[in-house]
Amino acid sequence: MTTTHISTMTTPSLLSPALADPGQPVPAARALGVARIAIGLVQGLILYVLSEQLQDRTRLTMHGMLLHSLLLMGLFIPTMVISGLSHMRVRKLGLWVLLLALLIPALMVHDIWRTDLSAWLLEPALGAWRDSARYVSHPSPQLMLLLPLGLFIAQAMVLAGSHDRRWVAGYPSYFAWAWKLSLQVIFAALFIAALWLILFTGAALFELLKIHFLGNLIGRSWFFIPVTTLACAAAMHLTDVKPAIIANMRKLLLTMLSWLLPLAVLIVAGFLVSLCSNGLQPLWVTGHATAVLLGTAALMVVLINMVYQDGLSTEAPPERLIVWSLRAACALLLPLVALAVYALGLRVSQYGWTPERLYGALGIAVASIYAAGYAIALRRAERLAGLAPVNVSASFAILAVSLATLSPLADPARIAVADQLARVRSGQIAPEQMDLPFMRDDGQRYGVRALAEITQSSDPQLASLREKSQLALQSKNGWQIGAADEERKREVGSNVRMHPAGRELPLEISLKYWPSYVRHDAVPECLRSGASECDGYFIRPPGARRDQLLIIDMYSKPMLLAQDAEDDWEILGTFPIDSSCLPLLRDILEGKGLQWKASSQYELRLGQVAVPLVPSKPGEATCEQ
Repeated sequence: MTTTHISTMTTPSLLSPALADPGQPVPAARALGVARIAIGLVQGLILYVLSEQLQDRTRLTMHGMLLHSLLLMGLFIPTMVISGLSHMRVRKLGLWVLLLALLIPALMVHDIWRTDLSAWLLEPALGAWRDSARYVSHPSPQLMLLLPLGLFIAQAMVLAGSHDRRWVAGYPSYFAWAWKLSLQVIFAALFIAALWLILFTGAALFELLKIHFLGNLIGRSWFFIPVTTLACAAAMHLTDVKPAIIANMRKLLLTMLSWLLPLAVLIVAGFLVSLCSNGLQPLWVTGHATAVLLGTAALMVVLINMVYQDGLSTEAPPERLIVWSLRAACALLLPLVALAVYALGLRVSQYGWTPERLYGALGIAVASIYAAGYAIALRRAERLAGLAPVNVSASFAILAVSLATLSPLADPARIAVADQLARVRSGQIAPEQMDLPFMRDDGQRYGVRALAEITQSSDPQLASLREKSQLALQSKNGWQIGAADEERKREVGSNVRMHPAGRELPLEISLKYWPSYVRHDAVPECLRSGASECDGYFIRPPGARRDQLLIIDMYSKPMLLAQDAEDDWEILGTFPIDSSCLPLLRDILEGKGLQWKASSQYELRLGQVAVPLVPSKPGEATCEQ
């Protein structure tokens, strides 16, 4: 591995230092350490005061936007300043801090604003919302996930740009700074964990002597918050002025982890080859294929860059096996992302957009940059120089996607609510199929406002939704809507086409509550909601004393139900066949030519293929069992 080293320029001022290379010692280490410790102490005191306000529930707590904006700024901005000292000029560092001081509160304000439902809710939901909003108005999980990720990428880019004195830095600088920040975060976390382990151990020792001072001290917020921020500042300073630690650890870590790439390539290639024989149906049955495929693609990208580093070195090239694995991994990304696109497209075409699917689509957009770029890079150069601009472009894309998602520009809740209304108005779904619990809970202010507009709408297409929307605005949450509207929503029975003609779906099945999964088997949607249709066939396998019911739809595996000793209908298992086999199975069932292969368990006979029944796995015991 080689890392570009740029010589440092000396300067007499600490606050206007040389733009230090991440691999070179930092000048004026002692004065710099004092400055960073002081920032860490001030950060701890600020966070302590704000945390007390959060617990007080009478002052700033009444202004959630302001309080949480201050908390986020107190959490992230001092850390950015500590990281930038000695590596950015004072003017640039000041402008960067000013930009963060504007951006972070803006995102926080939007995050809380989107949860403000007071203008549309009706009693008793309005009273419940006001009580909860007063005390439980916290940043959303997506903000707390995407904001640190975006700030990390932006900080690495800003530091690299300051080092190279360019708006867009060279790839070796991006690589060096990103890994330096990553290892600083890891070392800081380990340092803080070790510090608190020692303090807790000391408290336990003194407790043996009935001395409670230390145990009481470390439980006080005025102690543990500043101590933690001081420890973080000290750890970041030590790893900054001792760059050899970072360089050696980075080299060791990347060398070790690069040997995982051949294993990952073997597994992913085996998975893709298996799809050729098993088909795609098993992927869609899981319901989370897109997330798994995107996670696998992300892992491959990380492993690829652990081998590539800041460019394949000619002085100390990787082993030939690693290089071939690198090229194979670049090629395997494209089919993984293509499968993710197909899986997500199926779900969206069937059920429309949800916030989760929108996050998946944005993830696919970023993954597509990596997949297409890496595939093109395979054709352009022997040392895969094309990977560098792809990584930089993808980093900018991640920043843009994060910012758009956390702002009104691409708020997933807003887009999903608009899609629900558009599907109803276009006739893609019946008004009764609109997901009211989603609109009430997960649609945020956009969903609740849409419900309020439906109650006042004169659109004949929405007439059947007015009463339900009124009920939703009065309900404290989506679960209440489901409970109040249970009988009207389900209507299971008429949506199941029974065979032979004249037979009806047993009343016990239509009235029974079926969750999404029973003993790890996906239950067909038609048994849970009248919005989906399927076919039911009464059959009698060899040795069965009574008729059993085979349920077939297009989106899940055929499922066999039978009555137990207490005449209650239960799931016996499923037949793992591809969707391409369903027409043949229907023809055989309707022609009464179903054959069973002699076996210790049920096996359907489809031409020359025997399909065994996969029994339901025993589930965990519950209080209802």
